[in-house]
Amino acid sequence: MANRGYKRKKGGGCAFIFFGGLLFLITLFILVLSRDRVNPREEYLENTKYLAMEVSKKYKLFPSVTLAQSALESNFGRSELSTEYKNYFGIKSNSGENAVGLNTSEYIDGEEVTLKENFRRYNTKEESFNDYAKLITEAGRYESVRRAKNYEEAAVALYESGYATDPNYSQKIIDLIEEYNLHELDIETIN
Repeated sequence: MANRGYKRKKGGGCAFIFFGGLLFLITLFILVLSRDRVNPREEYLENTKYLAMEVSKKYKLFPSVTLAQSALESNFGRSELSTEYKNYFGIKSNSGENAVGLNTSEYIDGEEVTLKENFRRYNTKEESFNDYAKLITEAGRYESVRRAKNYEEAAVALYESGYATDPNYSQKIIDLIEEYNLHELDIETIN
């Protein structure tokens, strides 16, 4: 048979197969990486929820509030205060002993300002959680937090008791609780 003017390029099929296969492998690699990637916020909540439940049960606090507040104060365990000094609640120190001075945002007369404050240092995450629970249960100014009937009341009471100066503090805690369904921890712990 005679070749009727069709010329076949040499190697064109191989290049197509090579680049098609390469594109397939890259796509597969990206899919595997994105599927296995864990959201750092969810990872913090999952890794910390049992500690929050244990401490909250012992001190009769709402675990949803304890966990959400630790997430907020520590930026989900990624702040310098939590990673370097194991302080997950932004608890300040009245003395220089066992304290670290760091810059922090505070609200004064409705304006956000940066101040250098002394914060407590802890040896472990557990120590930080227990100290927080002791503070809330022993300090008279947090009685309204202890009397709260639900997580919303507890979050509002924390702000009103002077735990934080951010006027949106209570709402931020409530939003975290609702976004991640942390109120389910209250049911598990209270029952």
